[in-house]
Amino acid sequence: MILPVKNPYKITSDYGNRILNGVKEFHDGLDLISKTDASVLAIADGTVIYDMDNYNDALRWVDNHHSAGNMVILQHVIDDVTYFVRYLHLRNNFVKVGDKASAGQKIGEYANVGRSFGPHLHVDVWTEKWQKLNPRLIFNQIIDVA
Repeated sequence: MILPVKNPYKITSDYGNRILNGVKEFHDGLDLISKTDASVLAIADGTVIYDMDNYNDALRWVDNHHSAGNMVILQHVIDDVTYFVRYLHLRNNFVKVGDKASAGQKIGEYANVGRSFGPHLHVDVWTEKWQKLNPRLIFNQIIDVA
């Protein structure tokens, strides 16, 4: 398994409660940026099960369908456990439903799209029964714990 952005990277918002623009909210993923480029990489081998690539910037603040920018959902099997990983705030998607993606394959590029205050990748993790997981539970061996 690998990081979904290139090293060196920075976590700009962690999983859990946060205050954003003075509003307390629960953040259900990790926001990451790379210090080299905006590539989004598949964290493990997987299959594309969802591909939204009709983002309309004019609707980013008024229509929930456009709040994530373009996005891709991959189904990954990691250590015999199935996970669904959403990769959000993409400007461009390079995969489509049914495609197989290899670990480290560039599947898109993140940007300041959707409900976003700067270019970043939001990645969140779901179980096979579509229950949210803290992404650190599967990333714990590859991300900084600080």
